[in-house]
Amino acid sequence: MPDALILLAGFSTRMGQLKQHTRLGGRTFLETVIAKLSASRERLQQLVFVGQSSDSESRKLVEDCGGIWLTNPQPELGPLSSIRIAIENSSNANAKLLWPIDHPMIATATINRLIELWQTSPELITVPSNGTQRGHPTIFPHWCYHEFFNIELSAGAKKILQLFPDRINYLLTDDIWITRNLNTPQMLSEAEEWLQVNRARSSAE
Repeated sequence: MPDALILLAGFSTRMGQLKQHTRLGGRTFLETVIAKLSASRERLQQLVFVGQSSDSESRKLVEDCGGIWLTNPQPELGPLSSIRIAIENSSNANAKLLWPIDHPMIATATINRLIELWQTSPELITVPSNGTQRGHPTIFPHWCYHEFFNIELSAGAKKILQLFPDRINYLLTDDIWITRNLNTPQMLSEAEEWLQVNRARSSAE
């Protein structure tokens, strides 16, 4: 089983507040992601979260759900620095499901289908796609771990996808949220409106 690795050490400058504490549909991003991970818990080994040392609120939520909290002492170095910390300080699982906190709306069904596809070809990087664009989360198999230490910090995880295009397995999905990172107030407003419209539609059916 893969570990789930959630990245929340960023400064969220475009959003204006830490994204994990941003509310959408009555819950914070972090509460939403934890709920979805809990729904897929039997498919995952460890739940690993990397954040800032001052974020005690997130740490408590993570520990209350049975997750592992790790601190990034230099979050200014970017997401790849958090990934390296997680690899060095979590289990030696066969893979890591990498889920940025600014994609909280990804459906639980998408997570489950992604894990199921990875299980059919566990040596391949498994990525959701809408047919024209890659999205999140991505499952990186064990052989990728050392690659995260070989690429430059500024490149990010996408560099591994660029280096090994022939070792990617794509999950085709119509889940619109795999490509929508909610990192600005405008994107947040659009997501809230989408939720309201869909709730009203569900109530009318």
